[in-house]
Amino acid sequence: MRPLFKNIFGILFLLIVIFITAGVLFNNLTKKSFYDESGVVKVKGVSDKINIYKSELGVSHVFAENENDMYFTLGYLHAQDRLWQMDIARRVAEGRLSEVLGKEALDYDILFRTIGINKASVNLLQKLSLKSKSLLSSYCKGVNFFIENNSKQLPLEFDILNYKPEEWKPEHSLMILRLMGWELNLSWYSDIMFGEIVKKFGFEKAKDFFPDYPEDAPFIIKSETEKIKSENQNSKNSTDKKKTSYNEFTENKYIAASDLGKNFLELSKSFKTFYGTEGTHVGSNSWVIAGSRTESGKPILANDPHLALQVPAKWYEVSLYDNQKKYSVCGFSIPGIPGIAIGHNQTISWGLTNLMCDDSDFMLLKKDSSDSKKYIYRNKSFFPDSTLESIKIKDNPDVYEFTVYTTLAGPVISNLEKTGFINNQKIRSQGNDILTFKWTGYEFSDEIDAFYNINNAHNWNEFQNALKTYGTPALNFVYADTAGNIAYNTAGLIPVRTNLTDEALANFESNGEVDWAGFIPFAELPTVLNPKQGFIVTANNKPEKNYKHYISNLYEPPYRAERIEELINLNPVITEDEVKIIQKDVYGIQANEFCKYLFDAFGDTLNLTQDIRTYLDLLKNWDYEFKLNSIPASIFSAFETELYKNLYKDILGDELFDNYLYQKNIPVRNTAKLLKLNSSALFENNFAKEQLIRKSFYDAVSSLIAKHGSDMNKWQWGDLHNVYMKHPLGIVPEFSSMLNIGPFKSGGTGTTVNNLEYSFSSALKTGEYQSFLGPSMRMITDLSSIEDYYSILPTGQSGQPLHRNYNDQARLWLNGDYKKVSTNYEFLKTEKLKLLILEPAE
Repeated sequence: MRPLFKNIFGILFLLIVIFITAGVLFNNLTKKSFYDESGVVKVKGVSDKINIYKSELGVSHVFAENENDMYFTLGYLHAQDRLWQMDIARRVAEGRLSEVLGKEALDYDILFRTIGINKASVNLLQKLSLKSKSLLSSYCKGVNFFIENNSKQLPLEFDILNYKPEEWKPEHSLMILRLMGWELNLSWYSDIMFGEIVKKFGFEKAKDFFPDYPEDAPFIIKSETEKIKSENQNSKNSTDKKKTSYNEFTENKYIAASDLGKNFLELSKSFKTFYGTEGTHVGSNSWVIAGSRTESGKPILANDPHLALQVPAKWYEVSLYDNQKKYSVCGFSIPGIPGIAIGHNQTISWGLTNLMCDDSDFMLLKKDSSDSKKYIYRNKSFFPDSTLESIKIKDNPDVYEFTVYTTLAGPVISNLEKTGFINNQKIRSQGNDILTFKWTGYEFSDEIDAFYNINNAHNWNEFQNALKTYGTPALNFVYADTAGNIAYNTAGLIPVRTNLTDEALANFESNGEVDWAGFIPFAELPTVLNPKQGFIVTANNKPEKNYKHYISNLYEPPYRAERIEELINLNPVITEDEVKIIQKDVYGIQANEFCKYLFDAFGDTLNLTQDIRTYLDLLKNWDYEFKLNSIPASIFSAFETELYKNLYKDILGDELFDNYLYQKNIPVRNTAKLLKLNSSALFENNFAKEQLIRKSFYDAVSSLIAKHGSDMNKWQWGDLHNVYMKHPLGIVPEFSSMLNIGPFKSGGTGTTVNNLEYSFSSALKTGEYQSFLGPSMRMITDLSSIEDYYSILPTGQSGQPLHRNYNDQARLWLNGDYKKVSTNYEFLKTEKLKLLILEPAE
């Protein structure tokens, strides 16, 4: 037996050695790209010494002697912490994912080559201001110095995919900007879906599936003559719009456009899942409170943009100091782009939210009957521009080629798909129709210039002037300064549509029937300075009542805005701590509203079974808080999704129902509208409506029992609703635990202030409510002590897996906690932070 034991011991010892060796090699592989956080780096491209102080949580504080060095350093830091994130984003925009990911990404390369963000960015670069070009040049030099100086220490993802990053060029930064605009551009999703509904029911009946913005909902700008809400107003919808009769041609236009654009929609949805940018509540909360209502006597500004919860984080936090101008700016930048997008300098602070602008349209054009290679636009015949695109595919010797056609009304997207148009020299169409895509992202605007001037603004006039060169995506900007002013301004390119007599018509154009006649002049954009109520709240709600221009019909449900205003008004004097409480609030106004109809539908509960009465009583005694341990929150969420299913699924059909649920503000807002009615196209009378509501509640209970068992202790909201932050390569099982962050139990829902969105379709199928979108950062600035502010990221500053700053803020974010950030130079020097010095190379 003794030799046997020796052999077993020898084998075990050998295995241990192998595992230890493999662990050491893997550790070295993952950590080889960890950057220097202290010491001196000799740098080509800077004119003077630069000090970079780095906090324990990875926030860098840059002290440069001049502006060019400051922007060089920002590029260097972005590359140091987020190089692969930047590189994969530019590859998305260029349509070059297949080169590194293989044929699985070919569909998405075809999609983005057709959209043409790369070509639009190259054209945009030529028209930028000299200042913007100079900033981009300095920034790119910083990125490229890091790439060149660390070519043997690249992030792990480059090793996994076996490729190296290319030189960073100014147009790549513009691509990242336009890609961000594309992510926030959601209006056209509903255009295709609405066209499908028109095809099924006709135009007039289809409008029963589309929500209005309620007159009693909060607007960003409060009218001085706004009436007090009443019970009568609560039953009304905004019906001030002109009505139009729709003929057979109009309906056929919608049908043809939706048929031609269907593949465009499906490819775009598939890409969002592939890339981890799922979620359509891409809104945000931002509000500012005047000093007359705060404990400090100065304004407080808060912001939490709601975006896909990806790894690495969307934002990179940094403070920048230019000693030559004696100027500093700090806050949140976007990796790949120079400047601070959200933050403050010595005298002002600003935040932003998505305007939810309808900034794109499909246009249905006709082929020229005398020459099928030409198209008709505004009664004239034109040849489209054509570009032969060649896509290289990893591990494949063949190059995929196809032709992209571009018209005066944008690129042709008809019947977009992977196969069927290799070397096709004809315009893709269906019969005589051609569908094109028109988007403000193709128009000229200079966001680099805008944010540079925002970063350097000292007062409201300078800030407002800075917004004039901003274009895409259109945003709500809130503002505060140390002088005590608070303000709001819309900024961006908002199309002025000709011949528009009904907002529903904005969904499709046809041969110039409804067309763009320029953009709303900046002087006419919604704005307010120092409003009487002493606060301004933006939560993707409608900017202004009875505004003379059409902006959108796809605003977010008004519940977040309503709740923020309610909480502000509850406190006569607001502190930073109370603002923190508001940001993490999980009270559901929507749940309260929907439950009233549920309770009315059941009326007298004496004839109900004991179990059903128990479940109903739980909701009746619920505080409407979507807390981790809440069982009623789970019951309501199951009821809500079953209500959507019973209202819409049978009449729409499976595929169209899924598309209807995809853009979540539509079913939420439309159902809120329908519940106020006694009859509609979806139910004949109030009795039928209440019958449908009761059925939805029974189905919800049955679903919870079937999927989670009859023990209600297993129905706690945190057990069903979790947040899982995924890396683009985290889909590979071998890397998921290292690259992804979570899952974590989470509170909130898609309509609470602490917005954590989940898929309605997925919830119906699985009974799970996994969140993929939420606060991509939180920031609070009290203008009484502007050198300090509070912030948090959902993951961490570093994009390097296994680095301590990769996920070290996740638990703080999840628990609603913050880190305090100081930008005072003298204070930072005494904090014994790590100091990295960049010195000019001789």
